[in-house]
Parts: sequence; C-alpha cells; structure tokens
Amino acid sequence: MRAWDDFLVELEEPFGKETVDKWLRTLTIQRFDACNLYLEPADSFQAMWVEEHIVPIAKKSFSNNNGHRINLHIQSVEKKKDQDPSTAPLSSRELKFDSDVAYPHCCLEQFVASKENEMTYKILSNLVGFDPVTEESKGLPSEKLNPIYLYGPTGSGKTHLLMAAATHLSMNGLKVFFVKADTFTQHVVNAIRSSKMQSFRQAYRTADVLIIDDVDVFGRKAATQEELFHTFNTLHTTGKQIILSSRCNPRLLEYIEERLVSRFEWGITLPLEKSFDQNVLSKLLEKRMNLYKMEVNDPLKEYLLSHFKSPASLSRALEYLQSHFQSSYDMLELTHVEPILARLCDQEQKMQLNPERILDAVANVFGIRKEDIVSKSQTRDAVLPRKIAMYILRRELKLPYMKIGDLFGRDHSTVMSSIKQVKQDLDSNNPDITYYFSQFKF
Repeated sequence: MRAWDDFLVELEEPFGKETVDKWLRTLTIQRFDACNLYLEPADSFQAMWVEEHIVPIAKKSFSNNNGHRINLHIQSVEKKKDQDPSTAPLSSRELKFDSDVAYPHCCLEQFVASKENEMTYKILSNLVGFDPVTEESKGLPSEKLNPIYLYGPTGSGKTHLLMAAATHLSMNGLKVFFVKADTFTQHVVNAIRSSKMQSFRQAYRTADVLIIDDVDVFGRKAATQEELFHTFNTLHTTGKQIILSSRCNPRLLEYIEERLVSRFEWGITLPLEKSFDQNVLSKLLEKRMNLYKMEVNDPLKEYLLSHFKSPASLSRALEYLQSHFQSSYDMLELTHVEPILARLCDQEQKMQLNPERILDAVANVFGIRKEDIVSKSQTRDAVLPRKIAMYILRRELKLPYMKIGDLFGRDHSTVMSSIKQVKQDLDSNNPDITYYFSQFKF
C-alpha cells in the first residue's frame, strides 16, 4: 500500500529509521481499502506500542491521495488471517483482560500519587485487596463497594489505576474484563450487525470484574447505554465488581441516561486531580528505573525531568529508552540519546493537543478572552475567531461536528457551515484568514 509506505517514511523523521524498521515495517498488512488499513502485529507488545505511539499520529496525518483519512486497525494476534474483522466472533482476547498485555509499569506498586490523589489511591488499593504501604497483595477483598467510579481530567492517572486494578484482580484468579468505552461500543455495534448479541451478553455478563475506561464517551449512544444498563444490573445483582472511570463526576455526565447515572453513584466515587510536581516526577523516575533495571547518569535524569513534565510522557520516554538503548550501554548518558529524546519531545507536544489548548491559542492570536469565543456574541471580534477555532478543532482533533457544537453551544449545522466557510477562505488564500493561520504553531 503506497500510502502506508509514504507514511512510514514520514515517521522516520521523529522516530528514526531503525525504530520504524523494527516496530512498523514488521507489521503484516492483512487487507485495506480506500479508508481502512488492517495490520497484524507479531505479538501483543508490538500491538500496544503501535496503539500508544502511532495510532494518535495516524488519526491526524495518515490519508489517501484524495486527502481522506485512512483508519488504522490493529488486529488481534490470534485472529485468523482469512477472518473478516467486521463480522468476526467476539473472541476471548477481545473481551478478556490479559495481564500479560498490560504495560509493565501499570501496576499499583508503580503508581506515584500526588498529595491531592493520595487518598483516592489508598482507598482504591484497599478495595481491590492491595496494601499501598507495604506494596503487597492482601488477596481478594472481603467486601465490595460497587461500583467504584474514578473521575478526573485526562492525564490524572485513571487508566493507570484501572489497568493496575485489573492486573491485581486477574492475578488473584478473577475473570476480569478491561475495556475502553469505545471498545465496548464497537463490541455492541459488531454484535448487532452480525446477530451475535447473545454471545456478547454471555461474554460480558459472566465476568467476575468489569472495568470500563472513559464512560463519558457513551453520551448519545442509545444502544450502547441500553446494553450497559442491563449488563450493569446483571453483574451488580450477582455480586460482581464493576469499576468505571470518566473525566467528570457522574452528575456532570452529558447525554447519559439518568438510570445509568444513578447506578454509577451506588458505590463509591473517587476523584483524581491532574496534579504532579517535581517530587512526584522524581519518585516516578526512580520507580521506573528500578522496574526496567536501568542506569541513567545525572545529566540525563535532569533532562528527562525538565522535558517530560507529566507521568505519562515521562513513562513513554523511559519505556522507549529501555526498549532501544539499555542493552547497548551499561549506563545511559545524555550524549547517547539526546537527539532521539528531542524528537520525542516534539512528538509529545503534538500528541497533547486538546480543545482547551486550541481555544487558548486562538484567543491569544486574536487578543481576546477564551470566554468570548465560546459565548453567544455575534460581533466580528468573536465570530471570526469562533469559526477558526471550530475549523482547527475539526482539522487537528477530528472531533465530530456535534461534539464541536457542544463546546460552543451551537448545533452541528452551524458548525459545518462555519468550517466550510473557513476552508473556502483558506483554499482561496484569503489574506484576512491566512494571516491568522500563520500565527498558529500546531
């Protein structure tokens, strides 16, 4: 596939040819069409690496000759080569959490809690049978609070804690299903299309523990919410543990049925804050170095702490160093890896782009308040920045029109019209528009 080959060449700049050859050119192309590419990895670790590092980039810059986005699909390692993934049965790999597939650092011992998150970490650890003080398993908990609902902004550690809980409970002999909300939705859609709802229900409703990450994604998905409601009831009635996460408190969920919201509140609600200082990052660095048995000199430690300023980005950097360089040196030094880390820093900045950063950037360029952009004001000082912000949100983050409309309090037809107008102005090189776009650094 020519588009895939061209995309790999582009990735050699941020990742290096050796990395692209090792991690990407070894993927097997199963099938493709104009807007989809199905790839099979050699093993589960390669699958996780591609999902973590490449899929977010592909969502922004992998397209065909007509400029239409090509969707990357990372196939199951166990899936038969002649099986159509859109109609394949719901396999045990798709529906069962496999602790061998989890990131090595996603365990309770490796979580570093800030002062603000320390209580949540201790409560969750105790609820799943782990002693946060001695960092030892206490076995299965004697009593349940059901469900356990974690909420906090992106980057606060929700997914780490969910995967860690899944790993711990799985190792204690429980049948654990860990899924992203998007994956749950896709399972529902595939089951409906292939008339396999009975298989879907049998798989999900016989779990000992169901863990779903990012339930706020279920907004406006009626069929998914219906299945989740009945799945929740079945598991809760039979005393099975349910653990959920979201970006917000249950009461602030949008377009989620009230009957689900009330059930989310039945157990315990635990908040997480996106709060980490240099002390947290230093402790995390030491934990990861011990985990990976890495030796790093002081200048490299300082570089890592000053350039990778969140637990997630610091973990990715260390994982990369451990995978590619640790066997080459007794001790890693800054001079060995600084060029690679510099490229990773640039990539991190692109991956961390979000609606808030985009709105801040637009407000800064136009010299207005962010509140003016999302307000009801129809003055030119607010209308033009608003349209440009909508366009950038669509172009850079691929947000649905309805989601963009929610951010601005507009319907999707207004969003579509605004984006179309900005695109026409850009295509015609309207200087009133192109000037502002030259000021953005995305």
